[in-house]
Amino acid sequence: MIAESAGRVAALLDAHPVLGSGSYPIGAVVRSLSAELSVMRQAVEDTPGPLGPDASQIALLMMCLQHVAVLFHGFEELPDSMRVQARRELATAHQTARKLRGRV
Repeated sequence: MIAESAGRVAALLDAHPVLGSGSYPIGAVVRSLSAELSVMRQAVEDTPGPLGPDASQIALLMMCLQHVAVLFHGFEELPDSMRVQARRELATAHQTARKLRGRV
């Protein structure tokens, strides 16, 4: 379930790269990422034992998703003043999600 969720995160962020300017639907992206965070949290809770060698990557992805959800809470469009921060945060989540899809 975690790999599938990571795949959905990667696909979402593939479809919504943060560009240097222009509108960016941060509200819709955050809502989708928050939903996937809930899926991953439940998958972790449902796992009876250790998560294995991918545990640190799973934790990193979940941490990134939580950080994005809180940092951009309440915004529907990305303010220019937050564009660099968003690019950094979403790039880390994107890279980690791509590593995890199909692995866990």
